[in-house]
Amino acid sequence: MTILKKVKLLPLILIFAIFVVSCSSSDSQQDIAKVDADSSLTEMNNGKLEKVQEIFYTIPSPMEMASLLKKAGTSYNAKNLNNVNNVVKYTSAKKQAINLGIYGADLSYASIFNQNQESIIYLSCAKQLADQLGVTNAFNNETMDRIETNIENRDSLLEIISDAFYTIDGYLKENNRQNISALVITGGWIEGLYLATKISSESKSVPEELKKRIADQKYSLGDLLLLIDSYPADEGLADVRKDLSALQDIYSQIELYRESGEVTTDEATGTVVIGGASSSNMTDEQLNLIAAKVKEIRSTYIN
Repeated sequence: MTILKKVKLLPLILIFAIFVVSCSSSDSQQDIAKVDADSSLTEMNNGKLEKVQEIFYTIPSPMEMASLLKKAGTSYNAKNLNNVNNVVKYTSAKKQAINLGIYGADLSYASIFNQNQESIIYLSCAKQLADQLGVTNAFNNETMDRIETNIENRDSLLEIISDAFYTIDGYLKENNRQNISALVITGGWIEGLYLATKISSESKSVPEELKKRIADQKYSLGDLLLLIDSYPADEGLADVRKDLSALQDIYSQIELYRESGEVTTDEATGTVVIGGASSSNMTDEQLNLIAAKVKEIRSTYIN
């Protein structure tokens, strides 16, 4: 593996960040066992398991949200991302899983905007957390070499990153750790929504498509809560459910309207495309309330 050759070209502050994230924790395996111990997955019947799988795939990926932000004409702002130095603070399985999702969203965001140097750094954060969660094959030497080879090819890079996170999701499911995967998904969803609301609050005129997408997260939030509720005995998810419920209270005041249309999947990106026009009655005040609540929730996850 030769990816470090490219890293040496980065500014000193970025090299320091990579050095910081190279540290690891020896306590996480005990935490993983604690988070997994009460999982109700083994008691699920086949019907319930299929329903959980459906929910997993209805929640938009961080890659989708990042793509939308670029299409909306927004500018890249690294200050909006989770500080890479924070990664050493995440020593519990819950924090590691949530922030794997958060750093994954940040990695997608940096990659979509062709920020190759920062992509490498956020990749390092994701790799460390994945390793600590026991998913070492997601970012193995072969994957890292592929990333280095394709670092200037955005489409190929995004495909490799997506494959890595599918590997993480698949490993966790195969090993009866869907609750951990639910935390990863929650982290990615929260970060994607945070970036969208943060950018909208910084814009003099919020792009209409971005505003509609933020409103549409009412649907995704409902699916995410159903996913969390699939693990009622998991204490690690109790606080997460409380956070999401507080956000749902705000979304409950928003009405969504959608014309019927064909549902298709983009084979290249895996993005689910729902046909038909959509609209909502979301006010600027409600948008600000969502932004404030998401910022509050995210703060508890990254600190």
